[in-house]
Amino acid sequence: MLGFTFPGPGFDVSYHNHSNMSDGAAPIEVMCRAAKAAGLREFGMSDHWVIPPEGSTIDASSWRMIPERLDEYVEKLLVLKKELDSENFTLRLGLEVDFFFENHENVVKNLEAYPLDYIIGSVHYADTFPVDHSINDWVGLTADQISAICENYWQKLEGAAASGHYDFIGHLDLPKKFGMVDNAQYFAHGVRVLDAVQKTSGAIELNTAGWFKECNEQYPSSALLKEACARRIPVIVNADAHHQDHVRRNFAEAAEVLKASGFSF
Repeated sequence: MLGFTFPGPGFDVSYHNHSNMSDGAAPIEVMCRAAKAAGLREFGMSDHWVIPPEGSTIDASSWRMIPERLDEYVEKLLVLKKELDSENFTLRLGLEVDFFFENHENVVKNLEAYPLDYIIGSVHYADTFPVDHSINDWVGLTADQISAICENYWQKLEGAAASGHYDFIGHLDLPKKFGMVDNAQYFAHGVRVLDAVQKTSGAIELNTAGWFKECNEQYPSSALLKEACARRIPVIVNADAHHQDHVRRNFAEAAEVLKASGFSF
């Protein structure tokens, strides 16, 4: 697994990216070659790995990698690694793994059989509600319903951080994506997640994809990045690219945000 030290690895890596084996637009080989051509020093594929708890009604089949394709996924990346790795470029094998209280230990344990360099811990479901699927899922919800969704989301993310299973935590304040949530209202929840990350010597990401969503802001907020800096939590700048043209999108803007939040690279 990768190990990160404060302040983080800098601005020529990106470990959070997706191919068309989950919800990305391009094949793995296209994404990886684009990353090398873009001048990244390290690039990681991290397609979605979602294993809902037994008996759950969650259906992630439209956007996760089919579990039966994991061997194929790893094999493709290992072949590409032999082709693309050089003095100036390293391809990393990863997965973005959804956290569920009910089965997270078994999910991670089952992945130990694979030569993964890292796993990202993320939450995309509050109970069975798909937090980032569509703005239409949020339209018409009452304030109490939105509050319940956010409370569950943050509780699960804190659980993911406290577990110590993951190399870093993904898009820390994801419920703000569609501009339907008052993010400041959940600042204390985010701080609790950061405290859990600090206790487990973990890391978080600055995910630039948020700038291209309705929230028009990186994940996480600058307020939470300042708290991360105060705790000396490493931050990894990631594009969360779903297209080959986005592999280092808004990295210059990310550098400015981190500088303003107290980070010095």
